[in-house]
Amino acid sequence: MSEWEVKRLDEVVDRVAVKNLAGHTRVLTVAAGRGLVDQETYFNKRVASADLSGYWVVEPGDFVYNKSTSKDAPWGVVARWDGDEPAVVTTLYIVFRARPGIESDYLLHACNGTFFFDSLRGTLREGARAHGLLNVRLQEFFGAQLVIPSPAEQRRIVDVMAAVDAQIEALNEEKGAVTRVLGALRADVPESDEVAIASVLHGIDSGKSVQTKGEAPLRGKARVLKLSAVQLGQFDADEAKRLDDVSGYTQTHLVQEGDLLITRSNTPERVGYAAVASDVPPETYMPDLIWRLRMNESRCLPSYLAHLLSSAEIRSRITASASGTSSSMQKINKKGFAAITIPVPDTIAAQEAYVAKCDALRDTKRALTVELAALRTFRFSLLTSLLDQQFEIRESYDTILQGVA
Repeated sequence: MSEWEVKRLDEVVDRVAVKNLAGHTRVLTVAAGRGLVDQETYFNKRVASADLSGYWVVEPGDFVYNKSTSKDAPWGVVARWDGDEPAVVTTLYIVFRARPGIESDYLLHACNGTFFFDSLRGTLREGARAHGLLNVRLQEFFGAQLVIPSPAEQRRIVDVMAAVDAQIEALNEEKGAVTRVLGALRADVPESDEVAIASVLHGIDSGKSVQTKGEAPLRGKARVLKLSAVQLGQFDADEAKRLDDVSGYTQTHLVQEGDLLITRSNTPERVGYAAVASDVPPETYMPDLIWRLRMNESRCLPSYLAHLLSSAEIRSRITASASGTSSSMQKINKKGFAAITIPVPDTIAAQEAYVAKCDALRDTKRALTVELAALRTFRFSLLTSLLDQQFEIRESYDTILQGVA
């Protein structure tokens, strides 16, 4: 393997700090896993200030560093603007441009690799985090180091990663297609009269919120579900906190296999998510933001209601019944939710047929989600190995490419 160089970022890029005097109106946001996206499309609204003259201009091909931290990006994200016209970003971001001689695609990989972020982390001062933002100064960011191989090796790494990214994109598209078909199946409800949700319930149990002293080690058994455990027609028992004190919970707050759970408070898009609990570990409790719907199963199957509540039509009724003082958090109340009307077939057999179709697509979607997660993990490991020179793409790869071309 040829000798690789370790360089400071400011040796291969130039900072860009051009104010928006030209009046560009398209505002971009850096989203982890998505790159640079149109703000209005991503948030379904504009969150930028009315006056954009103080924003940075981003030209096609420019890079942007977002110092916001998240579970998937603890040291922020570097993204490249691949649009065909200039746009603008907040001055909380850092904008830079690759110098000639470095492969732009390679730079994008290198600036999101562990070598670069480990170098950046090593330069940060105490108290580097504040309100979800890393307190990164310009000299610290541009002083971070990255590895630079020869142009030929840069190209090989880019090609290999492009193949993996193409597979991820293909799986994403397949998952999207399955999601759309599932939505259509959920909307294809057996012909039936509409009744109030209250008529198919024995009652609604509330969860419990208690103050805890902290999280116990992973070997602890007591668990309290997170809101994210209840998705749109899908349950994930792994989305839970492990606690060292659940004395405030009782047997009525325990989650049992087959329980129909619903989020009573969440963002407007996620309030009223419902799913049947499955593969529930012992000592798993409901938090106060999740309800249990106690079903009259001789009248309506929990699985039927879970899919029905996940359909676009019934979800619109749920969100219409929600209330709240904030656009970022809405709530449904028991009386309003129980009064929502839903179509319920008279026979259990008709409900079972509907559930069977929806379950098949839901399980396919779940399998694709697992496959995507595994492929993304593999991608991270592969890129780390390539950038750490643990794995070599031999020069013979170039000959193979020429033969394919």
